[in-house]
Amino acid sequence: MDRAKEIARAYLIESEVDFEIARILYQNGFNSRTVFFAQQSSEKIVKACLSLKGIYITDHNLSSIFTNVFRGQIQEIDRIADAITDLERHGTRSRFPLYHRPNLPIWIPSKEYKVDDAMNCLANLEVIFKTLKEFLDSQM
Repeated sequence: MDRAKEIARAYLIESEVDFEIARILYQNGFNSRTVFFAQQSSEKIVKACLSLKGIYITDHNLSSIFTNVFRGQIQEIDRIADAITDLERHGTRSRFPLYHRPNLPIWIPSKEYKVDDAMNCLANLEVIFKTLKEFLDSQM
């Protein structure tokens, strides 16, 4: 197996773990962490795909480059890109209190994220994961 495929496989394994953790957290009512691990799983499976093209990025916002690289190669690319973008927007909001704007109340992820937020993020991840795993399986 060539190096790019080894890297893709490593990202896929970690993406699968994050997906399972997100599900467990959702079942136990940890909404903010469900959102976080859904975003992490999405990021890793996208990086798995990109690594097959020899593209290695440390950035966390990947929807634009992913769409540009894989347009015409992955079915429903626009739907997947929308789901990735939605997860990316949560970024650090799902992990850290935000308090840098004194005119706004402190954002506390564990109090602010609700079950619907977690459910929507998991639904987005399922769209992303199903299609991209099939794509990766066909390429490796």
